[in-house]
Amino acid sequence: MIAQNRKKAPRLTLIAVSVLCLASAAGATPPTPDLSTRAVFELVGETPAAFAQSWNRRCAQARSRDRLERAAFRAQCARGFIDYAYFHWRETGESVPDRWRPLDRAVARVERNNAALLERQEQREFLDSWLRYEARQLLATNPELQTGDNRWLRARFQVVEASIANNDVRRFLLSTALAQHIDENDARGVPQLIDRFAALTEAPESEVARLRTAAQEDLALRDGHRIETYKTVDGVALELHIQSTAGSDANARPALLWFHGGSWATGSWAQCPVFCRIAREQGYVTIQVDFRTADRFNALPADAIVDARDALAFVRAHADELGVDRNRIVVAGFSSGGSIASFLATSSPPQAVAGALLVSACTVPLHDAWFFRSVIGDPADPRWTPAASLDRSDPALLLLHGTSDEMCEYADTEGFAAAASSAHVDAKLVTLEGASHFFVFNNPPARNRASEEAAAFLARWR
Repeated sequence: MIAQNRKKAPRLTLIAVSVLCLASAAGATPPTPDLSTRAVFELVGETPAAFAQSWNRRCAQARSRDRLERAAFRAQCARGFIDYAYFHWRETGESVPDRWRPLDRAVARVERNNAALLERQEQREFLDSWLRYEARQLLATNPELQTGDNRWLRARFQVVEASIANNDVRRFLLSTALAQHIDENDARGVPQLIDRFAALTEAPESEVARLRTAAQEDLALRDGHRIETYKTVDGVALELHIQSTAGSDANARPALLWFHGGSWATGSWAQCPVFCRIAREQGYVTIQVDFRTADRFNALPADAIVDARDALAFVRAHADELGVDRNRIVVAGFSSGGSIASFLATSSPPQAVAGALLVSACTVPLHDAWFFRSVIGDPADPRWTPAASLDRSDPALLLLHGTSDEMCEYADTEGFAAAASSAHVDAKLVTLEGASHFFVFNNPPARNRASEEAAAFLARWR
């Protein structure tokens, strides 16, 4: 029976090929190959040579009589090589060769200076990936970009200025980069780059004005409260933004030390949904921490953790002048900021932290592939696993986590809470059924319950 099937297979293949040929002759469109990011990720474990062979085969199947469609296929093909280069390193730890020839050949086939192609999403996505790829190369080799603030944004400017001649494409790339940076990061230093954008692109004043307004609105958040520099890195001041309720007494008060989220890459001190307000309503001094991220400083997670420890040390050392009771400091954060708070809670000296409020935190950060590849030293080092440092001297913990968290697994936080209890740490896990990672922003019932639990937790030190 097996032999019969083997003999029939070639004939079936010939029939299938004949059908496809007839369909093609009749004008039918051949199936479009999958050139999506998901398709790249399915091949991420392949060697560079094997991926190039497989991906080029897919690219060769992407044909069309329409010029814009052909250009879109070339853009998707090139983007696949760029995405593979990053994901392969992130998932396997192995890098593709510098200036990898298959990638460079695919990129060379894409028209980057054709503004008409910007109407295609595939072209826009390619340009975004290409710009990140080229900026990454510059950041690794250009000493000018290895100091100061806004390093990725500045690198993008240099790439566009050197490689893009078409003014409309320049405008699109730089305007998009500026708007995204302002939306996701601190806007310090950005007004000067907006001036540079205006000079480079001769963009309409209305477009420049929108960017200036966005930057000014972000910078205006700095008004009306105390700002202290807790350290300076490469000429950039890292700050503490200190706020409290009006009319409070002169006695030392509890403090909430807040760390924003952003997957270690983006984020701003000003991003503190709900919880800073709750703390101030309870008489806390809220201290929102500005720390190094990848976007602004090309920093690694370990750099952010160092900054967090320095911020805590500064607050404790200057508690009297800040009006803070150094024995009632609660550390808190969302997402990667929650991870930072978990490191402080489990590795600080006894009594340095009174409590920790962890919101959608990645309590096992090594499960994130980029964190795993980025840590300095041995990934098995317990310094990178908060649960490994738990002991009975650790502060009280409140963990707020959704069961449908797509970024930081609920099971990890459940395990962390169990480990804390086993170590005789006062830990409470609040399970938010069906809530996602961003429940604070998009799930009012979950946010309300989390707010109530946080208020009760903070009341312990009020």
